[in-house]
Amino acid sequence: MLEKNNTALESKYHSKLNGDTALIMGMLALLIGVEGFVLYRILSETWEIAGNFFYLYVIFIGLMVAIEAIGCLSVRKSIKNHMFEFRYYD
Repeated sequence: MLEKNNTALESKYHSKLNGDTALIMGMLALLIGVEGFVLYRILSETWEIAGNFFYLYVIFIGLMVAIEAIGCLSVRKSIKNHMFEFRYYD
């Protein structure tokens, strides 16, 4: 009986973890979308000046996206590692 409860609890926790993963990916997509819009607005207004060093914008945005992705993945990993310890989903 105890094994059945543990299996049900693990199943519940993993389904909730999938929900959290979807939220984290949604947050990352929102961040990237907003940054892309800001970059578009900046470049569309200052293309005569910024066109000469466009590669710097690409490098900067690429680094920001990479850092944000690493941060979001580490949050998910932390939730996954501690979800049974703190009864996060109860």
